[in-house]
Amino acid sequence: MLRKWKKYGCILFLLIALPYVITIFINGPSGLTAPKQKETEVSVQSGGNDRMTTMSLDAYGMGVLAKEISMDMDIETIKAQAVIVRTGIYKKMTEQEEGKELVFTDPFYTVDEMEDEWKSKMQKNYARLKEAWNETKERILVYEDQPAYVPYCRLTNGKTRDAKEVLGTDQYPYLKSVDCAADKNAEDAFQSKEIDGTGYEITKQDSAGYVLEVKQGENVINGDTFRNQWELPSSCYTMRQTDKKTTVITQGIGHGLGLSQNMAEELAKEGKSYKEILEYFFEGTVLKEVAEILDNTE
Repeated sequence: MLRKWKKYGCILFLLIALPYVITIFINGPSGLTAPKQKETEVSVQSGGNDRMTTMSLDAYGMGVLAKEISMDMDIETIKAQAVIVRTGIYKKMTEQEEGKELVFTDPFYTVDEMEDEWKSKMQKNYARLKEAWNETKERILVYEDQPAYVPYCRLTNGKTRDAKEVLGTDQYPYLKSVDCAADKNAEDAFQSKEIDGTGYEITKQDSAGYVLEVKQGENVINGDTFRNQWELPSSCYTMRQTDKKTTVITQGIGHGLGLSQNMAEELAKEGKSYKEILEYFFEGTVLKEVAEILDNTE
C-alpha cells in the first residue's frame, strides 16, 4: 500500500513540475524571472497647454534630457546633464507638500518629437540618450542628505556665478564661481538685440560681471527680470543707447549659475568623467543612489 502511494506521489509531482521543466527547456533559465518592479510614474503637463498625462519617471526624464542638451555632445557631458535632470525631478518630489498633486511642467520631448527633431539621426541619438540615462541610473546629487539645487546654463561669460550674490542666501554653498574660460570663445558667445526705450542704466553687477540691477528713471528692475522681460540670451549684458532705442550686447547664454554645458563639454574632451564634471561645478555635493535619500526622508 505504501509503495502504491509513493507511486501516485511521484506522478503528481511530475504533473506539477512538467510546465516549469518545459519553460526552462524552451527559454532557458532566464525564462523564469521575478516579476518586474513597477516603474515610478509622474504626472506631467505636456504640449504647452493644460492637458495632463501620466508617464514613467524614466520616460519623462529622458524626454527632458533630450530637450535640454544636444546628443552630439560627449557622452560624459550628457551623463552629467542626466544626473542634473534626475536630481531636479527628485528634488521636486521630496519637497512636494503632502496631499497636493505634483505635476511636472518642464518642457520635454516625446518619442515622436524626438523623431521630428532628429530625423535620420534618431536611432543614433536615442541610443546615446538611453545610454546616458541608464548608466547614471538612480544617481542624483545630494547636499546634506537632500537632493541638491543644481541649475545649469548653455554657456557663461567666462565664469559661473556665486549663488549667494545671485540669490542672496547661504543655502547653496556648493554653487561658487568657477572658471569657464572656454566659454569666451564659444559660438554665439556675444549677441546683440535692439530694445524699445532709452534711459536704462546698469547700476549693480555681481563679481562675475552679471547684471543684478537696472534703473530707468526711478524704476529699479532686477537684472534677471530685465533679461526675461526683453528675452535676452544672457544675464550678462552691456548697453549702447541712441535717440529712441537701446542696443543690448549680451555675453553667454543663460543665467550663468551652476553647470555650463559648453565648459562641461570641454572638460569631457580633456578626459574628465561625468562624476568629475559634476564635482567641478558642484563641489561639496555627493553623488548618491535615490533609494538612500528616500529611505532617509521616510
